[in-house]
Order: sequence, then structure tokens, then C-alpha cells
Amino acid sequence: MSQRYTRRRPGYPSGIVISGSGGFLPSDPVDNDTLIQMHSLDTTAEWIESHIGVRQRHFAAADLATSDLGASAARRALDDAGLDARDLDHILLCTTTGDWTSPAAANRIQNLIGADCPAEDKQSACASFLFGLDHGARLIATGLKHVMVIGADIKSRFVNPGDRRLGPIFADGGGAIVLSRGQGPAGLMGCELWSDGSRALNLYTPAGGSAMPASAETVAKGLHSVQMTVDGHQIFSDAVEAMTELCRLVCEEARLPLDEVDCFIPHQANLKIMKTVGQRLGIAESKTVVTIDYTGNTTSGTLPYALDVARRTGMVFPGARVLLTAAGAGYSGGAALYQEST
Repeated sequence: MSQRYTRRRPGYPSGIVISGSGGFLPSDPVDNDTLIQMHSLDTTAEWIESHIGVRQRHFAAADLATSDLGASAARRALDDAGLDARDLDHILLCTTTGDWTSPAAANRIQNLIGADCPAEDKQSACASFLFGLDHGARLIATGLKHVMVIGADIKSRFVNPGDRRLGPIFADGGGAIVLSRGQGPAGLMGCELWSDGSRALNLYTPAGGSAMPASAETVAKGLHSVQMTVDGHQIFSDAVEAMTELCRLVCEEARLPLDEVDCFIPHQANLKIMKTVGQRLGIAESKTVVTIDYTGNTTSGTLPYALDVARRTGMVFPGARVLLTAAGAGYSGGAALYQEST
């Protein structure tokens, strides 16, 4: 195992469970042919599906913000948990596309769902949800009863739609879970997080922050869209390496052989990346949750949305051991191991 991925985080007390989950995709789906026509892309529907794994995706209407998507997913998670918003002790919104530079979009979600607890945003690119999951679990460990962890993004507004490499990938959507204190051994078994700031500019959005404030010039130059400054093959290999090693590390720490993982939920960024990671870990494709074909890459929203799908379709069953992983810009990455309640 590379020394780059050997930092181990303290564990959690037993019984930190997912008591509810929910997912949300906005609007009607847009298929590849329609997207190509909309933006005169120099590609084909077949190429997008074969190289990226996406057949269709969803885009948020102009009058919706990230907080609207997050609130919709949060309401469904509360319904699934049988809780009222006022039962929540904390809200964590994991997103790269907050409603504003300030304040946190989580504050608007708190108001939209009728909660009265503290709320905050977290941003670690495509790995944001795993950073939020770890944070939420540690809040439960301190004595809080119910913590909402949301992952949602409207990434389509921060991508050049005419970019044939990135335009077909990114889309909008989200998911949410409620972490609660449960009984028995089930729950979060471990989470490993990783960051490598030496490669922060390999994949980034140059303008809109304090390093390059928004101006007419930055807008005209398209600097508010995601930029890839290295070859796509490098991004591919970096993502595969990070997710593979982090998954091995979290399972090693939990003393769970990889062949005993019941459900594998990788970040839905590229189907080839997902399959390669699964193959290197020796996890059967039948155990892998795939939603990218109809959601695209919703950034912070991919993991909680896919987790909700898996729980509702039976891929995550009572007692199932679930492995989640993501890697993205920053670089940031993580892997978490969870056992569903019986």
C-alpha cells in the first residue's frame, strides 16, 4: 500500500446508524442526443455512453438553487427515518455549488425544512459527502441524537456546456441521510479521508473566489467553469489509485476482508473508473451500485443518492456491509464502511 494513504483516523463508537435516506433529481432527463444538439457538441451519443457511462442526466430549472435540491432530499430522508425536522440536532450540507459566496446554503435548507438546529456547509469537491459523513458521525459520538448529512450540487452551471470532455459528465441532483444513535453493533464501521494539495490545480474552477474574484473579464474568459489542466488519463489513474487504496485501508482497519463486502458504492464520475476500482478490489460487478447512466456526475450528490437507491432496491439489505468511496479535485478522497441495521 502506498505511504500516501496510510494515515489512520480514530474510530467511532458502535451504533451510529443511518436511520433514513432520500434522493432527489430535478426536472425531466436530458439524453445524449438532446445534449449534443443543444450545445453543438463534437461527439456522439454512443461515444459518451461507451467512454463515460452516461445515457442521460438531469438539470435544475433556472429558479432552483442547490438548497432547493438539498431540501427536497432532506425531506425524503426525514420521512424515511420517521422524524420531524425539529428532531435534528445539526445539518451538514456537502456541496461545491453553494447558493451564495456567503452565507451557507445549509442555513436556507434549515429554514425550508423547518429545522431549528445549527447548519453548515462542507466543501471537499467530489469527496464532500464522505467528509460530511465523518463529521456527522463524530457529532453523534459527542452526544447528538440526529444529524442530517446532505450532498447536493448544481454543477451544470459551472461547466462549459460546449466542452466535449466535461460537458456531458456533470449534472444536478442530491441525496441525504439521517445519522442517529442506534442499538447493537450495526452502523458506521470506519472512514478514511485523504487530501493532497500539491495537485489542487489539476482540476479546479479558477474564478469566483478570493484568488481570482469575479469580473467581466473572468466571465468572458469562461474562468467560472471547471478546468482540467492535466491529461484526462492522469485524472483517471489518480482517481483509481486513491479510491482503491482508501478502500483497502478502511477495510483493513475494520478487519473486514474485501470479499465480505456486500454492496459497493463508488463515486459516480465515470463508469470505467468505477469498474476499474471494483476489479482491483476484487468486488463483483453485481455488488456495485451504478446510477451514473441516468444521473451523470452530480458531484457531492452521487454517493448519498446512490446509497438511497441501494437501500430502496434491496442492494443494501439488513445487515449488509456497505463500502463507499470517492476521489475528486483538491485532491480529496475517502472511503467509508457501514453495516446496515438488521
